[in-house]
Amino acid sequence: MEIQWHESLATGVDKIDDQHKEIIARINTLINMDMENMDSEEMEHELQKVLRFLGGYVIDHFNAEEEIMTRYHYPEYDEHKKEHLTFLKNFATLKRMFEKEGTTSLMITATQNQAVDWLVKHIKNIDQKMAAFLKSKMQP
Repeated sequence: MEIQWHESLATGVDKIDDQHKEIIARINTLINMDMENMDSEEMEHELQKVLRFLGGYVIDHFNAEEEIMTRYHYPEYDEHKKEHLTFLKNFATLKRMFEKEGTTSLMITATQNQAVDWLVKHIKNIDQKMAAFLKSKMQP
């Protein structure tokens, strides 16, 4: 199921929200793949693109969040960073699975589920908590 951006996902920090929107757009590309009408080479190419994007962009996004949390002395920085590290560890496992097994419908589903579940939960719970703190600190 495609992820729809809505205000309940907004953190109020433009840079973070813009990055979340880009991550959601890329995950939606994967979700909307027409696997019925694609050959295995096309599916592999699309999955590789999403995995490559997530591998780089998510790290940049986490670094941006962590830099903001550090700048404003976010008291739950360690817990938040631990969430990031958990995602990266799970992502590395997913990537190894892809390298070993190639593109299968199970691989695509696993990628979709991990990305969607983690992203929505992370934004709604962890990032919203951080955002509430940051809003109180960033107000003039």
